[in-house]
Formats: sequence, structure tokens, C-alpha cells
Amino acid sequence: MQQYTLEQQRTDFSNRRFLAMPLSGLLVWLTLALTGWLLPPYQATLAIFLGTGGIVYLGMLLAHFTGESLNFNKKQKNPFDALFLHGVGMAFLVYALAIPFFLADYRSLPFTVGVLTGLMWLPLGWIIQHWIGLFHAVARTLLCTLCWVFFPEHSLVMIPLVIVAIYLISIITLERRWQRLNRQQSNGQLEVAR
Repeated sequence: MQQYTLEQQRTDFSNRRFLAMPLSGLLVWLTLALTGWLLPPYQATLAIFLGTGGIVYLGMLLAHFTGESLNFNKKQKNPFDALFLHGVGMAFLVYALAIPFFLADYRSLPFTVGVLTGLMWLPLGWIIQHWIGLFHAVARTLLCTLCWVFFPEHSLVMIPLVIVAIYLISIITLERRWQRLNRQQSNGQLEVAR
């Protein structure tokens, strides 16, 4: 069995498409904007807990349609899969911060969950060595904070819409990155074939 260096494994992880999970996040937060607009606060906040907790599972389903493999149970894991899963775990653990604020003011839930779950983009950006991870986490944090400060009474709709907009930018950027990687690999293979 061939041993891969950590840098080779990082390259292998970085060459993935990264479409299923952000697409899942976009769909969930778009749904949360609708529930925030249409439902009473209790039901809208319950939707936030359920929806954000289901992003990973919806992403695993969408991976079948995007051609990605999100099988985290493989025997030979790439260590960067484990790092990504630790980021997901970190996002779940920080609900410990969101829940007390939610109990004090239900309108804070989209703000705290929106910021805290966006943190996992920082390690992703570092792993793939691309600016989109930093952009997503920082823009999401800043814009969610501004929405909370200036429009807390509309947080159940505005914050999810801000997150959806950031997801759109991230998805477009990641897809262009993946297409560029594929072109570079195709060009490299053509040169080798000559």
C-alpha cells in the first residue's frame, strides 16, 4: 500500500468539487427565510434548529447528484476529511452559546447560529488554500452582525437571506475553482500524452 504525504492528501482533498454541502446550506437557509416570514416565531425558531442540524445530511443526499463522495466512513480517511468533520462538530458544539441567547431573546437564534455555523468555512479555506473560506466566514459574520444590530425585529428573515446571498457567491466561486482545476488537469494530461 502506497503512503501519501500530508501535502499529497491535502491536494487530493482540495481537488474536490465542494458543491453539495454549500448547496445544502443554501437550500436550508432559503427555507429558513421562508419559515421566518410565514410562520409564528416558535415554529420558525424550531425550523432553525432542525434545518441547520440537517445540513450535513441533506449535503450527503445532494452529493449523489453532484458527483461527489461524502462517505466519511471509509476505512482510509484523508486526514483533511477528519479536520472538516471536526469543523462540523465545532459548529454543533457552539449551539451551547446560541441556546442561552435564544432563551433570552428568540430573535437572536438566526444571528448566533448563522455566525457560529459559518465558522467551519475558515478551516475549509485554509485546507484548500483559497480565499473563499475566509470571505464566507468573515462576510457572514459581519453581515449577520449588522442585521442583528440594526434590524433585530426582522432577524428571522433578513439573516437567512444574507446567508443565502453569501452561499450563492461561495457556490459560484467554488464551482469556477473546480472547473479551473479540471481544465488544468486536462491540459496537464494532454501535455503528458504528447
